[in-house]
Amino acid sequence: MSLINLFPRKSVYFYTFHKCASFLFANFVLKNIGGLKHVDYASEIYSGKTVEQISFKKYGKIYGPIRLSVEPNTPVFNRLVTPTTKSDFIKNKTAIFFIRDPRDLLVSAYYSFGFTHGFSPVEKIRKVEKRTREFIQANSIDDYALFSADKLINDFSKINELQKFASKSVVIKYEDMIDNWDVFSEGLKKYLNISDSVINQIYQNTRPKVKEDTSSHHRSGKAGGYKNKLTAETIELLNVKFNNIFDAFGYNRF
Repeated sequence: MSLINLFPRKSVYFYTFHKCASFLFANFVLKNIGGLKHVDYASEIYSGKTVEQISFKKYGKIYGPIRLSVEPNTPVFNRLVTPTTKSDFIKNKTAIFFIRDPRDLLVSAYYSFGFTHGFSPVEKIRKVEKRTREFIQANSIDDYALFSADKLINDFSKINELQKFASKSVVIKYEDMIDNWDVFSEGLKKYLNISDSVINQIYQNTRPKVKEDTSSHHRSGKAGGYKNKLTAETIELLNVKFNNIFDAFGYNRF
């Protein structure tokens, strides 16, 4: 037995957004990490399971996905996102931040939460989801993107802050998962023990669709799809809003 297997692995915290392949990570990837047991409090709360106490262990767990895009004042936000996005919490912890171009996040969220995403059995969450769906269906994709941009700016700013306070951290990008696989897989494996078979399965499951399917949870998967969905004027306005995000995380404005 190697020395690595004699000692428990330090717990890891996986932060991301809705519409950033978080469903795949919740239901497959994080369940197949060597030496770490997956704990998904968000899924348990969202599905209506009784979660009497949320606690975090120093070793042996991988917690997540912790989606910063969760609607405020909902059980998942109040019980999970709020406490885990404080600078004092992340100190001495290992974190992975999985991000995506905010313009693509907005477009994907519009189609998902407005038309295809299911509803939680938890009444308080379901009410928020239904209000969101009604709002989206009453507005254009451009109006929704501009309205929702400020919330996303705050979420990215929070990641930038957490990254600075974490003991160990890595930022991995959705765009690299699609178009620069070696960079993505190297970042993913920096703090996680993942077998080649799991890595290969992630690759297969994340290839973009040849033809867009607006009725599917996995609508397209392509990077930069916002260019075909938003008007030039909206993109220009978003580029101004997201200027600091582009600088902090290395995104191209064009």
